[in-house]
Amino acid sequence: MTYLLTILLTIVFLVCVICFLLSFYKNSKKEFDIIENNPSLLTKDYDQHVRRLNIFRSSNYRGITYYFSKKGGLYYYSKDNVRIYM
Repeated sequence: MTYLLTILLTIVFLVCVICFLLSFYKNSKKEFDIIENNPSLLTKDYDQHVRRLNIFRSSNYRGITYYFSKKGGLYYYSKDNVRIYM
């Protein structure tokens, strides 16, 4: 009888863990989509930064907002409000 109770408790525990992980994945996916679609939000993911630059022509990467110029150059503004081309 104790074996059956142990097995049932283990199954219930595993189901709860799986539900928690699925809800965490859904929340992180929503957060990723929000950051992906708003270039003014901070990102630390370089690949996401490049995708946002290609779509929106600007992206905030690690606290610096980068822009694409009309000619295709990549730049950001310094503290003195001067364009720094890369």
